Amino acid sequence: MNQMLIDERKRIEFLTGCGWTVPKIAGELGRSPSTIRNELIKHRIDSDKRLGCSNRLCANFDECARKVFTGFGERLERNTPKCFRSCPDFREAACPRLARPPFVCNGCGKERECPLRKKFYIASVAQAQYETELRLSRTGVHPDEDTVRKMDEVLSPCIRNGQSPMAVKMANPGLFGKFARSTVYGWIAGGLFSAKKHDLPFAGTRRKPRRKPVTKTDARCRIGRTIKEMWEFLKGLGKKVTCELDTVIGSISGKVLYTMIFTDCELALAFLRDKKTSQTTTRIFNMLWTVAGPSLFLALFENILTDNGPEFSDPAMIENWRPDPGHNPTKLAPRGVRVWFADPYCSSQKSHVERFHNELRRILQKGTSFDPLTQEQIALALSHLNSYPRESLGWRTPYDVFVEKHGEEGRTFLANLGIVRIPENQVTLHPFLLGAKYQKAADKAILRKNGVAPAQQPELKK
Repeated sequence: MNQMLIDERKRIEFLTGCGWTVPKIAGELGRSPSTIRNELIKHRIDSDKRLGCSNRLCANFDECARKVFTGFGERLERNTPKCFRSCPDFREAACPRLARPPFVCNGCGKERECPLRKKFYIASVAQAQYETELRLSRTGVHPDEDTVRKMDEVLSPCIRNGQSPMAVKMANPGLFGKFARSTVYGWIAGGLFSAKKHDLPFAGTRRKPRRKPVTKTDARCRIGRTIKEMWEFLKGLGKKVTCELDTVIGSISGKVLYTMIFTDCELALAFLRDKKTSQTTTRIFNMLWTVAGPSLFLALFENILTDNGPEFSDPAMIENWRPDPGHNPTKLAPRGVRVWFADPYCSSQKSHVERFHNELRRILQKGTSFDPLTQEQIALALSHLNSYPRESLGWRTPYDVFVEKHGEEGRTFLANLGIVRIPENQVTLHPFLLGAKYQKAADKAILRKNGVAPAQQPELKK
């Protein structure tokens, strides 16, 4: 069957908004009802529009008998605004309209006062999702880290014993069956396994792969999260990006710095970690969820924009959390935030965090290793950077604007992360802020950048 065109998708959006049924839309477009049904289900997007505007968000609202005591007696707790936020019996209700045709909230007469989670079909978003899925379907298969570990445990010993990757692949169809022979050879040459290319008996005759494989948690993680889809989504809600994410490396294979900046106040955070993995990103956001609390976390991270690095390839674990990891580790609860991905090689789409990196490099010189640093030193650098007045803020500091917006709760959040207010006249944006040892390393890096060889730096080796 021919692929669906953008004009057809626009027609579907218009007709669902008019309340047409799926068979009627199918007849209008000359498509089968199952095609229209699958299109609506596959490309509908989630929306928090007016979510929780009434307590009917709780599935137990009608039969709720919990009492709350006030200064004037007692009354049903369901009549208390936002009671579902603290009620232990809260169970979120779901709209039955989303489980049957038309499967979306387009054309629903109760949309304006509905407190439930919604799903909408937007033609431009559906087209962007289709184009993204089509593009990613041609980029190959990416196993997750657990699969790579299992394959390495089987493949590497056999290769060192003289077996060929193809023999190992055929002997273990459950593990290697869906991957092509050339893919396995490419992973070996790219260093994905402990067995290396020189362990192959005829390695010199094989062509080097064009691209080094990258392990991703979910190779389709960007579907429905592109920046084009983000613009359509935020335009409909009248919102904007609240946080931008990125990473900064010191030396190859050394420690890495996870950076984030809040676009409304330009306050930046940074976290020093050993590896650049999606699991590390998950642990950082779990920590921030605990330190900030749900309400402040949602205000800070409601819409997150990041790049396409493998460390951000598991957006579901940023958007959700495990409320009971001990007893039910698979159960996830939404945090109410969304993660979006900028286009590849378009750093201008994350202008706030890129400008922050320019300021950060005044202290953490490019070419220096982060391995000797500690998180306390990073927090010290952030305290000075966030206490530096900005012209874009009317010559106020990001720290002051952040505290002004989020109050004492925001000040406590920063204090728990080790970030404090530095008087303007004491702000230092220079490597010696982190000590003489780091200053020495920064001086060497500056000389190397200007073409001075290490042998020509005797005064720095004393």
